[in-house]
Amino acid sequence: MPLTPGMVSSNFIGVQHLHVAKMLTDVAGENPATTYETPVDMGKVLISVKIQPKNSEAQLYADNQSIEASNVISEYTLTFDTAALPLEYKAYLLGHRVDDGVMTVSSKDSAPYFGIAFQSDKANGTARFVKFLKVKFNEPEESSSTKNENIEYQTPTMTATAIYRISDGLAAKYADEESAGADSEAIANWYTAM
Repeated sequence: MPLTPGMVSSNFIGVQHLHVAKMLTDVAGENPATTYETPVDMGKVLISVKIQPKNSEAQLYADNQSIEASNVISEYTLTFDTAALPLEYKAYLLGHRVDDGVMTVSSKDSAPYFGIAFQSDKANGTARFVKFLKVKFNEPEESSSTKNENIEYQTPTMTATAIYRISDGLAAKYADEESAGADSEAIANWYTAM
């Protein structure tokens, strides 16, 4: 598709609406090959999101110069700064148990894979919508400090690794309300399914 000269995109000013859906199946060649539970709205928890692709690069040299370069993204590291997460959410994301308000962490626990979705809001009132389709969360970094004369919020940071689905080789999807030909129906249903 040829590019339109002079395209512009408004700047990002916020992030919101983190949804997660537990992945149930991811199998090559089956129909449906990938299935998820119904997405869960995590509420007002998202402070910031950082997306870091892990690039693998190689260059081929011949006759004393580089004649070809290759670049492959092997995975993504996602970093979420969040408000305090309820124990139930933390246990859900990390494969732990909560009974009678007590979360138990076991050596046998295994974090499941999730599909995640969120949006980055823009200064002009539009948004870019993001999905990562196979994500595994890591235990969050948390710290606490004593109260003093200045109030300081102590918020956790969670990291996750996003990889490619086995079923179709997809890792992520993006939609932007400012894109030419933006699919308004897909954007309206962004959080209903992965």
